[in-house]
Amino acid sequence: MKRAFLFLLLLNLVGGYVLGDYSNPPGWENDPYFTHQSWSFGTITTSGEPIAPDDGYINPGTPTLTFGQANWVDDMGTVFLPEPPYTVLGTRQGGWEISGPQENTTWLTIEIPNIANSNMQKEVWFELTFRVSDFELANAITSMVSFNCYADGIIDNEHKFSYFDENGYPIGIDAQQQVWLRYEGKFSFDTQPGSETLILTGSLGEGQSVVLDQIDVDTHCIPEPTTLGLLGIGALGLLRRRS
Repeated sequence: MKRAFLFLLLLNLVGGYVLGDYSNPPGWENDPYFTHQSWSFGTITTSGEPIAPDDGYINPGTPTLTFGQANWVDDMGTVFLPEPPYTVLGTRQGGWEISGPQENTTWLTIEIPNIANSNMQKEVWFELTFRVSDFELANAITSMVSFNCYADGIIDNEHKFSYFDENGYPIGIDAQQQVWLRYEGKFSFDTQPGSETLILTGSLGEGQSVVLDQIDVDTHCIPEPTTLGLLGIGALGLLRRRS
């Protein structure tokens, strides 16, 4: 997650609700190199242990999610439209709460195994659904966190994915005036690595908290431009043989 200005979005809450999870996937499911992994936290999982996704994934191994300092929050109640007649949008199940104060702390790490291929480019899409403790934090959250992706578990600039196509929007408010948000974006890397490591870090002030409720990550890879050119040459050769 990079810096984004959400205040205008929050002023227009009524027109922007989407409560269903996995709400805006990139449409890669027909790609032969597609993978999908989803964590919804409907039931408690032992804190501190890597968490396997509860939906999807087609990988050579099991993707895992590991939290830093996070506490389990049970039933999080009902989400509403913020104005009369306060229409009920739905209920949310359990989640993992990160509380302040803290400074530049790792909130979670996701490891996704894949098969390296130097002839392919890699793209990774994510969607996070989460609750923040108040409107002030909702307005500032994207300047307080950083979400990055790295190739082959090597955390340096050479192995860091590029970030693009970000989008953040509110999905509701609850009875305690806590705001529900959804954020999505994409990462890209020049070659298909053997694995992807996604790291979410953030800072929070005293009394502030974020509860992660749903995490979805899709991946796919596409042929490098040079490879596409070779494929085109091969196709021309076939046509000539048939003519």
